[in-house]
Amino acid sequence: MKPIQYRVPVPKDRSVFIQEDFLDKFYPHLHCHEEYQLIWIKAGAGQLLVDDNVHYFEKGDIFLLGSNQAHVFKNDLLHGYVQSISIFFSLKGTLSKILNVPELSTLLDFIDNNCRGFKVPKIYLPQVSRRIEALKNSDSLGQLVSFFYLLKSLNKLSFNLKPLSGIASNGLGEVGSFRITTLCNFLENNYKNNIGLNEIAEKANLTPQAFCRYFKKSTGKTFISYLNELRVREACRLLGGKDYDCISIVAYDSGFNSITNFNRVFRNILGISPKMYVANYKNLLYG
Repeated sequence: MKPIQYRVPVPKDRSVFIQEDFLDKFYPHLHCHEEYQLIWIKAGAGQLLVDDNVHYFEKGDIFLLGSNQAHVFKNDLLHGYVQSISIFFSLKGTLSKILNVPELSTLLDFIDNNCRGFKVPKIYLPQVSRRIEALKNSDSLGQLVSFFYLLKSLNKLSFNLKPLSGIASNGLGEVGSFRITTLCNFLENNYKNNIGLNEIAEKANLTPQAFCRYFKKSTGKTFISYLNELRVREACRLLGGKDYDCISIVAYDSGFNSITNFNRVFRNILGISPKMYVANYKNLLYG
């Protein structure tokens, strides 16, 4: 389903826009907007669909949604209502010019590196929620200053963040970054094929053993784990389409060589079976 392009009503005199909502339910349609959105769920629980990935949320959770990242929140109606505070900001306006100054460039890098969004780990929720509360209660200049402190706090915990969709690069280091980027691009373009360890190691001009060590150090994942995550991401995309009714076809079209392996890997990565994923996905969009 194609997401609705939503226009956030950001005032012209604001670089950062804060919106507090008390609703019986969230906006019910899959949508996207140019602005990044940091949302703090103050009341409510349910499911969040981001691109092709389903996540659960509860009271206190905080998410960052990337620019033009398709999403929809569906709350559990048993909880009665939802309350949230959202911070919207765009990198195409005056804010980008401010963040480009040398002293703030690390914050701009943090935003760029997390364009697929993330969920704040529970251990950091009190710290981040206090920053959001301080931002909400400040005047216009204070909000901008508080926003930078908020980004600084998020940047400090960035090594613990996992993207809401796709796979994490885990901050590819400067040393050898061209080589690992080239390898990851190759996998991105060829994950549907039968890629063996010897083949990918040869492309890196390394022995298989040296390649495995290098890849794990550079990405934080083993070669097989990285490849499987690419394939499961594609499977999620296909399962969300209307043209794929047969899960076995999805498995093979995503690069898996057996339905048994597909089911096992899918469950290991997402925690649910492909059939349950489809049921959750359809419930979020059409339920």
